[in-house]
Amino acid sequence: MLKHYPALSVVALLFLFSSCAQKRTAENTNIGTEKIYKGEFTLDVDPGLEHVMKLQQEVFEYAHPDVKLNIQYKNEADMMADFKSKRATVLVMARDLDSLEKVALEQHDTLYVREIKIASDGVALIGNKSFDDKALDIATLKKYFDPANTSTEVPEMVFEDQHSSVVKFMLNKLGYKEKVSTHVYALKSTEEVINYVEKSKNAIGFIPFNFLSDVESDGVKKLLDSIKILSLRAKDKDGKEIIVSANQSDIATGDYPLTRNIYTEMRFSYEDNLEWLFVNFLFKGQGERIFLKDGLIPARMPARDIDVNTDGLKARN
Repeated sequence: MLKHYPALSVVALLFLFSSCAQKRTAENTNIGTEKIYKGEFTLDVDPGLEHVMKLQQEVFEYAHPDVKLNIQYKNEADMMADFKSKRATVLVMARDLDSLEKVALEQHDTLYVREIKIASDGVALIGNKSFDDKALDIATLKKYFDPANTSTEVPEMVFEDQHSSVVKFMLNKLGYKEKVSTHVYALKSTEEVINYVEKSKNAIGFIPFNFLSDVESDGVKKLLDSIKILSLRAKDKDGKEIIVSANQSDIATGDYPLTRNIYTEMRFSYEDNLEWLFVNFLFKGQGERIFLKDGLIPARMPARDIDVNTDGLKARN
């Protein structure tokens, strides 16, 4: 039952509603020509992107001290449920939405999605230092995943979570739906996958590349002392056979066959809100530089300013 408050005027009620709304939308205060943003909002992020997104959050909140990001790291099913119910207003996913998912969102709540590619990542194959990867390619991986393959010589293939986006990506890439070889396993975390392949001479681990992409990090250097990133035989754009691996260069050229793209998903709106402020940050300027510094490939390569000093130059006669 609604309660009646005769003392509150229409103006007061509007002010009360506006104050509550400020928690997740941009404040319309302007100083000169610059808009001041205040508030907070929740976004769901693929767990495989946690490392780079923590860097993005740190820099974004430093640049916008009055804006707070509530980041939840969830699997795709939970992300979509949160997006439908508005518990999360931005998604950061390791793939784009397919046409059926977009139609389902439109039918659910006339929800039209603004989808923006922000970077390219990849699935890294890792193994023991002694693992022989000379003949490894996509066709060989497909044979390893084949549920009819009962050979005892097939390596163990290990993922960090059976519900992870890496599992879904690999199954789609290799043409499998649910049933795969008994040699495919799921553990509980990326760290467990790394520890497993370090101790096993016949195992292949599948993890997000951005977990290993910051080669300047002491932590990554330590990891690469105990395991190695496996190579794959592939073909370049001219059909020439090449050897590639999960690295920034092969992902940038498109030669690495296990490259995947990172997208943001948000409700389409003409409003200049906090969600758009953050997505725009990821797509341009500082955000794209963070992706690049962390070893990923931003959707837009940041521009470089070159200063030319002409002092003291003499004209040629």
